[in-house]
Amino acid sequence: MAMQFQAKRSGWRTMALVFLLCLSGLGYGSAWAEQTNHLYSADVSAEQSRQQWQRAAFEQVVRRVSVDPQVLSHPAIQQERQRANTYVKQFEAIRTEQGAGVRVLIDQQKIQQLFREHQLPIWDSRRPQSLIWLVAQDSRGRQFVNQRQHELIVAVQQQATERMLPLVWPLYDMEDLLSLNETDVWAGFWQQIRSASVRYQADLIITAQLSEQQGESGVQYQLYWQLDQQGRVDRFELQATELTDLAEQWVDDLANQLAERYAVRYTEQSELLNLQVSGVASWADWVQLQRLMSRLPGVERLDLQQWSGQWLQLELQLAIARPEFMALLALEPRLSLLTPSPASGAMSLLPPAVQSSDAILLRFESP
Repeated sequence: MAMQFQAKRSGWRTMALVFLLCLSGLGYGSAWAEQTNHLYSADVSAEQSRQQWQRAAFEQVVRRVSVDPQVLSHPAIQQERQRANTYVKQFEAIRTEQGAGVRVLIDQQKIQQLFREHQLPIWDSRRPQSLIWLVAQDSRGRQFVNQRQHELIVAVQQQATERMLPLVWPLYDMEDLLSLNETDVWAGFWQQIRSASVRYQADLIITAQLSEQQGESGVQYQLYWQLDQQGRVDRFELQATELTDLAEQWVDDLANQLAERYAVRYTEQSELLNLQVSGVASWADWVQLQRLMSRLPGVERLDLQQWSGQWLQLELQLAIARPEFMALLALEPRLSLLTPSPASGAMSLLPPAVQSSDAILLRFESP
């Protein structure tokens, strides 16, 4: 969705124009931009007709950004599938392990508009990084699974790449092993787990315990895993006879859990949100902040109300609900929420002309 920028005061109009000119000359080389491009890029087989690979690419992208596993059966999606060629922005021939292929870039704005028109939740914003501590138990006891070529890790990574989930695997070096052991992970001692995880700066922490049992029909694998989201721990259990099947279930369950939390549903009525942002000390900081805000889903318009010292007062026009927008803000490492309490003193740092009781207070960390 294109975002409009407005400056309230006439004195800011020149700044807004200069900003837009600067922005047009800057490359969007951020990790977020790269990830979003990948979300709307699909690799499909070239061993089919042009219409078939266009539809296959359309389906792949729609499944990836949707929350609903049955989204392809939606009447609107089925109708647009017949017009998949109108969603193709560009394509190129590629060579894959399976043979000749086509890399297709699907139009992001058209997909967003399709989902918005039919009130379908969409998850095409930054995906949170998940740190995974994995312990396996066998006849030798409990051990960290620290080999990247382990069958389960390889299968999990492949499935995560398909679902566009960024995963972080611990180094299991001396620093890790001195602060965390297998029993801590197996028993769910979250104080130790969170402490050992700080160095990786991941958005989410996952622990998993893998075990196997020999039954009459063969080996049965069990995976008990936990997801820590800002102090709330959810627990899940999976079973499968093959590690590849277990990995597919695991990643799909994780993707569905995160989609439910971070997907957005565009609303018919816009909502205004006031922000007061500290840490904007220079023109370069403002450019970086504007770029960050412009890439967030649901931001239709951004008004610069006032700039006083290192504080900016902004008004956003949102096309998504406020809680959904706040969940997206929490994923931005360069923005942190300030609590407007007397104890924190955050509110007192604002000049009197900028203070607003209903505004969200944020701190911006310049690069």
